[in-house]
Amino acid sequence: MDQVGKVKNIDGNMATILVKRVSACGDSCASCSAACKQKGIEVDVEVSNDIKVGDYVEINTENEIMLKHILMLYGMPLIILLGTIFIVYYLLDNVSNRDAISAICGLASLIVSFFILKKYDKREMEVNPIKYTVAKKL
Repeated sequence: MDQVGKVKNIDGNMATILVKRVSACGDSCASCSAACKQKGIEVDVEVSNDIKVGDYVEINTENEIMLKHILMLYGMPLIILLGTIFIVYYLLDNVSNRDAISAICGLASLIVSFFILKKYDKREMEVNPIKYTVAKKL
């Protein structure tokens, strides 16, 4: 995944780069009421000597780690939601409104998956953090 950022600060061979969030709504932010007016995120990256404060650089992330995080972020709640709905639906064989009960249990499982994801993300960022590299100076 490639992103463009501006070098904000350099300390030795480590640089703080401000990466602006990319929005899907275009460039008419003055007429938009969404929360995409955020400055961006700051990333600490090891850089070479030819990069100075104020330069724009292209930053790469490891695709395997990003795909793993995306799969867990979207796939795991979906699997838990569908699994809960089907299990509750078939366990309540003789109940008249088992559709509504299984749907409510499915929605409740999303709350459970939030806490699982929170714990997973904390552990994963300690064990295998996302590594950024500067691809080139723009």
